[in-house]
Amino acid sequence: MRNLFFRQDQLGSCGNNVVIGRTVRIRYPEFVHLGDNCIIDDYTYISTGLVMDGYGHIAAGCKLIGGKACTVRLGQFSTFAPNVVISAGTDDYRGGIATPFVPSELKREAQYSDIIFGRHCIVGANSVVLPFAEFGEGAALGALSLAKGKLSPWSLYAGIPARKIADRDKRYTLAATKKFKLRQAI
Repeated sequence: MRNLFFRQDQLGSCGNNVVIGRTVRIRYPEFVHLGDNCIIDDYTYISTGLVMDGYGHIAAGCKLIGGKACTVRLGQFSTFAPNVVISAGTDDYRGGIATPFVPSELKREAQYSDIIFGRHCIVGANSVVLPFAEFGEGAALGALSLAKGKLSPWSLYAGIPARKIADRDKRYTLAATKKFKLRQAI
């Protein structure tokens, strides 16, 4: 099935067994690099660079924004639940002009950064991730939460702003990953 907004050959790179929903909108496809076995579900909008390693998943209705200067990096086996917003760029609302057509010198302290998600990261439904956030391997953010800093590896965060509420089971997750990879090799 063809996408309505871009051709797959316009992507910066695209691995094998990649599924992109028909209504996914990618403003700068040349800045999108998808590894093997990735899925981007319908109604997702991407207007920034994106690098997805293998077995990544972006659920329906997600928005990844930030422009050409930023990149969202999604490690292996990482996933965004429905309606997540990843904002690699944001304007300062105290003053200046806040539209994409305005040169940066006429904006007031706009912030832009790459946002990094290590392997096995999860972002829960309707959560927001702001510039300078960094998810260590195995970090998870619960639904309806706001992340704007570093999330420690193998930790579960939730709330506005997000705070650590529990540890994640690293041993179980890595054992499950090993079993999965063995099954794929058969």
